[in-house]
Amino acid sequence: MICRQPTREELTQINRAFDRWGAFEFFKHKLIIIQEVGTKTKLVCLVTDGIEKAVQVMDPYSAGLAIGELKKHFIPSIAGADLFARYSERNKYYIMVGEKAEKLVLYGRDIMGESIVEASDALDENELVIVLNKALDAIAVGKTRFAGRSLFQKSRVTVTTIADAGYYLREEG
Repeated sequence: MICRQPTREELTQINRAFDRWGAFEFFKHKLIIIQEVGTKTKLVCLVTDGIEKAVQVMDPYSAGLAIGELKKHFIPSIAGADLFARYSERNKYYIMVGEKAEKLVLYGRDIMGESIVEASDALDENELVIVLNKALDAIAVGKTRFAGRSLFQKSRVTVTTIADAGYYLREEG
């Protein structure tokens, strides 16, 4: 595994994602490194000043908090989604689900339209969204299947769950 500073292009892509999620100001002066795992996986990690200096001297197995992955676009991890939900302004890329749906999402299930409590009419189809519970905790990252008001369709899956906070607990057992 290689840990390194992001290239200019990668940093631009990451900053655009932070801006999209409403978290640019929070991350503006934070240190970010890229961990290359294998040939295709690039983890975006939030690190402290001391860790950044240690990474330059040695080749660690892991460093920092993985907040997402760089592919064609930045995809937040659950840890990254949690930071975005805590320290940014909610915008159109967040949806809120009810209590019953929260339990199902934490078991990896997709989201039915009637389970969505709040979502922006400005959302398009195939948009990445952070799924929040009523306490505004990030519980999942999903992708919309429909646009706007169509997300509220009854008896249809309208958001596909990409990653959920319950995964860690399910895999422990």
